[in-house]
Amino acid sequence: MGSLQEMERLLRSKDEKIKDLQRLLEEKEDKIIQLRSKLDKFQSILPQTHSNFIGGPRKQRAQGISAEPQAMRNSDISKSVSRKFSKTNR
Repeated sequence: MGSLQEMERLLRSKDEKIKDLQRLLEEKEDKIIQLRSKLDKFQSILPQTHSNFIGGPRKQRAQGISAEPQAMRNSDISKSVSRKFSKTNR
């Protein structure tokens, strides 16, 4: 009977060890979830790109073209009359 009790005690200690390791695993998984959440938050505020590390621009800017509207050409502008507005004395 001594060997049966010894086996039960050994089995209980292994079960306790498994429960401790599972608890530790859950804690680490929770920590990973927290850290990923913080990382996502910081990346949404300050997106990091490879160009930041080599001295490039901080963010990509959209490129636009500055041009006059097609409806108004240079000749149309020179023919138009500018209105003058008088300043009021305060």
